[in-house]
Amino acid sequence: MERSWSDAAAAAFKAYPWRAEQERERARQEAELVAFGECVEVDDLPIAVRKWLRRRTDGLFSGWTWKGESWHTLIEGFEKAILSQALAANGGNGTAAARALGTTARVVAYKARKYGLEMNFRKKNRTTTKAKKEGK
Repeated sequence: MERSWSDAAAAAFKAYPWRAEQERERARQEAELVAFGECVEVDDLPIAVRKWLRRRTDGLFSGWTWKGESWHTLIEGFEKAILSQALAANGGNGTAAARALGTTARVVAYKARKYGLEMNFRKKNRTTTKAKKEGK
């Protein structure tokens, strides 16, 4: 039985560096055999293809398939993962992470607190107006 393929699974399958046409054909048959439902997903691909895909995409693509989670749960999971990666890439600096994500430091701070992520902000050495007047 030939099944349809999700765009992600088809792209990964096509991009994978197959050693031989016979290997590729066996993998295609296996993926279609183990797939649940009518569509082959990334999770149905052979383990070698999935590992290769994770390495190639720096782990950003996990081959996720929906398993009944609510929209709210999915969005929160996505936000936490992306924010965590942005903070890690910027040494925990919330201002730099916000700049990289194209949002404000305030949004990053709120989301980091919400998801319990560690971060820091560079604070400018500001003197208060009162301290300036007093000559400090």
